[in-house]
Amino acid sequence: MAHLIVKSGLALGQLSTFNNELVITRTDGKTPLPSDYMGLDDDMVSRNHCRIYLDKNGYQIQDLGSTNGTCVGTRVLQPSESCPITDGVIVQVGSTQLLFTSLENRQDSKALLDDMDITHSMPQKFEFNDDEATLEVMSDDEVKQDVSMVVDATQFMQDFDRVVPDQLSENEELLRQMQAMIKVSMAVGATTNMDMLISKVMILLFDLFESAERTFVMLYDKANNKFVPLCVRYRDSNIQPKRHVEISETIIRTVIHKKQALLIEDATRDQQYGHQDSVMNLSMHSVMCAPLLYENQVLGLVQVDNRKIHKEFSGKDLQILMAVCAQLSISVKNSSLFQDIEQLFEGFVRASVQAIESRDPSTAGHSFRVAEYTEKLARSVDKSSIAQLKNIKFSHEQIKELRYASLLHDFGKVGVRENVLTKAKKLYGHELKDLKQRVKYAEACIEQQAYKQLIDRHTVQNLSQQQFLAEKKQVEQYIIEQKKDLSRFLNAVLILNEPGDNIDSLQVELEAFQNYKFANHNNNSQMLLEPFEFSALCGMKGSLTTLERKEIESHVTHTNIFLSLIPWTEHLSNLPNIAHAHHERLDGSGYPFGLSTEDIPLQSKIMAIADVYDALTAGDRPYRQGVKSEQALGIIEAEVNAGKLDRILFKIFVESKSFEL
Repeated sequence: MAHLIVKSGLALGQLSTFNNELVITRTDGKTPLPSDYMGLDDDMVSRNHCRIYLDKNGYQIQDLGSTNGTCVGTRVLQPSESCPITDGVIVQVGSTQLLFTSLENRQDSKALLDDMDITHSMPQKFEFNDDEATLEVMSDDEVKQDVSMVVDATQFMQDFDRVVPDQLSENEELLRQMQAMIKVSMAVGATTNMDMLISKVMILLFDLFESAERTFVMLYDKANNKFVPLCVRYRDSNIQPKRHVEISETIIRTVIHKKQALLIEDATRDQQYGHQDSVMNLSMHSVMCAPLLYENQVLGLVQVDNRKIHKEFSGKDLQILMAVCAQLSISVKNSSLFQDIEQLFEGFVRASVQAIESRDPSTAGHSFRVAEYTEKLARSVDKSSIAQLKNIKFSHEQIKELRYASLLHDFGKVGVRENVLTKAKKLYGHELKDLKQRVKYAEACIEQQAYKQLIDRHTVQNLSQQQFLAEKKQVEQYIIEQKKDLSRFLNAVLILNEPGDNIDSLQVELEAFQNYKFANHNNNSQMLLEPFEFSALCGMKGSLTTLERKEIESHVTHTNIFLSLIPWTEHLSNLPNIAHAHHERLDGSGYPFGLSTEDIPLQSKIMAIADVYDALTAGDRPYRQGVKSEQALGIIEAEVNAGKLDRILFKIFVESKSFEL
C-alpha cells in the first residue's frame, strides 16, 4: 500500500491511498473520478499527467506525455519515461507538490500521518526542540472562553504616535520616553535594511533626548579595518550634515578601545575630558557616546551631543542610550548577517546561471544582459508619466524579484539535451560527417563496379588491346561524370545545411538525388541520401526539427519546475511565474500556454522585450549573426505591430534607452 499526499497548492493535505496503480489527472472537483485516479485542480496538470504503479521491482512513476512534465526529486522525466519512486520522494506536477510514501516499511498509516506536516481539517500542532513542550490550537467547541478584556491591537499601535494628553503632564517625560523606547524597539525589529534602520533610530533619539542637537552613528568596516560614519542627523533640519564628521579622538579611544559608555554632562567643568583639545575644538557642551556591542565585539558607536549651555544629559539619559544601543547592536548584527545571506544567494544565483550558460558558450552572458535590460526598463516604467502606467509602482523587493527572475529565466535549459541546445546546422556534425563519408564510399563503389565490369567483359569477350583501351577510356569518363554529380550533390548539401538557406534551385538539385542508389561492395543497393537527411535539408528553415524546437521550448517548463521547488520568501514568491511566462505573447501565439495579454504578468511582458532584444543583438549565436541595435528595434517594432509585444513598454524601452548598457 502507498500514499500520495498533496504538499502544496489548492488541495493541500489531500490524501490518496492505493495498492497497484494511481493516475494523476486534472479535475474541476465536480466530475467523479474512479478510485484509481487522483484529481488535482491545477491548470498546469494534464488530463493524463502521470501514473504510479507497482511491479516486481517496487513502485515506479511514469510520465504520460504531459504538457508541462513530471519532476521526481530533481529529475525531470521525459515523455513516457519511467523511473523508480521511493519512500519520501517529492513529485512536482504542474504547480503542485506531492509526497509519495510507501507503507511497506511502516507499521501503520497512523505513523505516516504523525510524521507529516498536514494540518488540513485537524488541530494544528506546533513542535518545539523540547520533546515535551507542545502547543495545541483547540477548536472553539473544545474550551469555554473567559475573556476579561479585548484590546484593538491596531489602535493600540497607532496610539504611540499620538500626543500625550495634558492631564498626564506630571508623568509626561516618563511616558514620552517609554513611547520613544517602544518606537525604537519597533524600528529595530521592522527592517533588515541597514540605512533605513539607522535613519529611523536617529530620528527617534531626538524624541528620547530633548537636549540632543546632533546624533550620529559610526560602524566598523571590517574589510578596511576602520570606523566610518554611517548616518548624521541634526534636530534643526535646516542644518546640512557635513561630509566630514567631526568626533573627538579621546572619546573614540574610551568608547571603542575600552568598550565603555561615556557621559560628559558639562565639558567646561569636566576634568578628564573637558580639557582635551579634541573636545574643546568641537565646542561640545554635553556629550553621550556608547558602543554597539555584540558578544563583546564592537560593531560601532552612537553619539548624542549638544553645544548649548544649560542643556545637559544625565546618568539616566546614558542608561537609556545604552539600552537603545543594546537593541540596535542586535539589529545591526542581524542586518549584517542578512546582507551576507543576500550576497551568498546572489553569488549562488550568478554561479548557477554561469554554469547553465557554459553548456552553450554561444549564449554566454545572455541571462546577465537580459537582467540588466529588464531592470532598467522596469525602473523606467516605474518613473513613467504615461496614463496607462500611472498606478504601476515597483518596490525595491519587486525589482529584486524581477532581476532574479531575469537571471534565472533560462535555468530550465539544464533539462534540454546539450546537442539540441547547441545545434547550429540542420544536420548534426556527426550526421554531416556520415553523409560525406557515404559520398566518398559511393564514389569508391562506383569506380570499383565500373572497373570490375570492364574486367568481366574482357574475360568473356577476350578484347583486343585496342578494344580494351577504348572500353577503359569510356569507363574512366563515366567515373568522372559520376564524381562530378556526387560533388554537385555534396555542394548542395553543404549550402542547404545552413539555417535559412532554402534555395529553390538547390532543393531541385537535391530532389534529383532523393531516390539515388548505388551498388555497395556487396553489390547490394544502398541509398545515398537518407529520408531524414532530405527532410532536414529541404523541409526546415532553421536548424531545428519540429521535435527539437519543442524540446527547446520546454526549457520554460523546466525553469518553472525547478524554481517552484525553491522555498522562496514572500517577497520573491511570484518569481517562478514571472520567469515561466517570458515567452508568452499578447496575441496568444507564445508558449508554453499560449496566454493572452490579460493573463501575462507585467514583469514577464517587460522581460520578453529585453529577451528578444538581446537574442537579436547577440553577435555570437552559431546559427546567425547578431544585428545592429537599430535593426533589432525595427524587428521588435514589427512584433509590436503584429500584436505580440506590448506597445507602451516598447515605447518606454526606446525612449529611456534601456537597451544601452
